[in-house]
Amino acid sequence: MKRLLVSLVSCAALVSCAQLSTPQPYTLTVAHINDHHSHLLPIRGTSVRIHGEEVKIETGGFARVATQIEAIRTRQPNVLALHAGDAITGTLFYTLFDGAADAALMNQICFDAFELGNHEFDSGDAGLKRFLDVLSLGDCGTVVLGANVEPEIGVSPLTPKTRWDSFKPYAIYDVGGERIGVIGIDIAVKTKNSSQPDKTTEFADEYSTAKYYIDELRQLGIEKIGLLTHIQYKNDLALAEKLPAVDFIIGGDSHTLLGDYARYGLPAVGPYPMTVNNADGDQVCVAHAWQYSQVVGELAVTFDGDAVANCGGQPHLLIAEDAPAALADLPQFAAVAEHSQIKQELTNYQTKIDELTQQQIAQVEQRLCMRRMGVQTSEDCGVGRHSDAHAVVAQAFLASTPQADFALQNGGGVRREIAAGTLTVADVYSLLPFSNTLVEMQITGAEVKQVLEQALAYAISAGGSDGAYPHGAGIRFAVDMTAADGTRVSELEVWSDNSWQALQPTQTYTMVTNSFLAAGNDGWALLGDITAAGRSTDTYVNYAQSFVDWARKTTIIKRPDVHSTKRYKSAAQ
Repeated sequence: MKRLLVSLVSCAALVSCAQLSTPQPYTLTVAHINDHHSHLLPIRGTSVRIHGEEVKIETGGFARVATQIEAIRTRQPNVLALHAGDAITGTLFYTLFDGAADAALMNQICFDAFELGNHEFDSGDAGLKRFLDVLSLGDCGTVVLGANVEPEIGVSPLTPKTRWDSFKPYAIYDVGGERIGVIGIDIAVKTKNSSQPDKTTEFADEYSTAKYYIDELRQLGIEKIGLLTHIQYKNDLALAEKLPAVDFIIGGDSHTLLGDYARYGLPAVGPYPMTVNNADGDQVCVAHAWQYSQVVGELAVTFDGDAVANCGGQPHLLIAEDAPAALADLPQFAAVAEHSQIKQELTNYQTKIDELTQQQIAQVEQRLCMRRMGVQTSEDCGVGRHSDAHAVVAQAFLASTPQADFALQNGGGVRREIAAGTLTVADVYSLLPFSNTLVEMQITGAEVKQVLEQALAYAISAGGSDGAYPHGAGIRFAVDMTAADGTRVSELEVWSDNSWQALQPTQTYTMVTNSFLAAGNDGWALLGDITAAGRSTDTYVNYAQSFVDWARKTTIIKRPDVHSTKRYKSAAQ
């Protein structure tokens, strides 16, 4: 049975420790997940292609994750269980329980280490501290890692006294008589700019931090070294090639699916595990486990002395026991039962969710009507006004991504008006009922003009929908639906430096939108091309949660003073 030896220790503390001999052969098994984003329940209706036909199956869920990791621990002798970050934000479990539900269920599984992801900072350092406090209540002794995370000591609630009050740079484990060092690295620039860490919290360079602690581990006599990272798959591969002595990387953030899944219609990008050579020329095993509690990776790292001799193992895409045998019999799919204890705990949380969705989060001063395209004709909504419901939703999107210049969304993405009076969580999830996330896109001014023209053309086309009509925040434009295709949008402006400024065709802007549009849907085809070109970044923040967070901070929601459509001429005028 493995034992955690040390989380942070000076070289002097181990001067007298003798170097242990390496048994031959030795295989370390790493059971791992990443980016579960508060997706604790199974996902129903996952599309999988079998023998040329598409079928819908139930996948994942934390109760199945627990069953699978338990099975790996039973089957293999030398096991570490690791979580590569972004445990929280994404569903009502986070919106209502502030990470407590995730922490409680993680404590049921007992991960050996958990790496901080960028979304762990979505509620600031104080929000992360609350989550970690609950995680520490378990008997697991899960070590929280974040070698390059630097909250200001004495200022951040994460570091009241020392740099390592709430997390450690690395952990050292005794696994079957071998000492294994695991260093944790978070994605630096993205976390600082796209999440909500405290202003005084900094994030050091990933490579220099990893190199520093690899050197420290080697000075302690540790030569079997892994990285637990939240820096994206492509960055893991690049980092592995630059570093000496690293043997394996368990990663996250990019929601990457590895393994033999493409033939089944799933978005796999490469083999599991991927193998590259480190700076010493030795093999490095790199493994990711997709997203949303759907895959448990089982990485097998076989050592010859202190160098990797073989990278093996198998990812397990978790499916319901009643899934088609054509899938259940395949090694990369695992038809497993839900862990009874965790399933019961989830049932208890679900009961609480039914109650807490009635939680009051804001007051709405006046009725905020919804109109997909055109102006209001009701006195209660303000005759001549554009959709107030869409305007405040776009405001929430923009507030959730402060690095964005403006927000754009489609008329069909908002499904109801907002009544005057008390606003509840349930109201928001009926306002924004889809499983959309917020996506940041790098887009030029000329491309903004083009995609708006595409949206308007689709809105009035025979096979289209007025749900394509654009609404935004931090941006405004005039619309003439009587004009020819490609000339309906004019006077494009963005809010910058406390004034409206003309949108510059050659300038690149950061736009936030929903994932449905980012895929090129609803006639917004150019956004799909931009995404395909690698100029979009999914924040994985549920768009309804972004509105809940904004509403809680706003407390009193008023009719907006500005709409993105500043002048509108309909085809009927």
